[in-house]
Amino acid sequence: MKKRLAFISEHASPFGVLGGVDSGGQNVYVGQLAKHLAAMGYTVDVFTRRDNTLLPEVADWVDGV
Repeated sequence: MKKRLAFISEHASPFGVLGGVDSGGQNVYVGQLAKHLAAMGYTVDVFTRRDNTLLPEVADWVDGV
């Protein structure tokens, strides 16, 4: 059975554009950690705020995340 993790990142979204108002270290770290864990075979769900109401509520980012 595949292991599944949930990340909660209410401050910074990994989808945020670098250099934006709320984009910096945390969103990069959360995004990279999720990608690396997925590459190791984990399924990672990231719960975060939606920076833009035009974005979907649920999105598949990369395989496993």
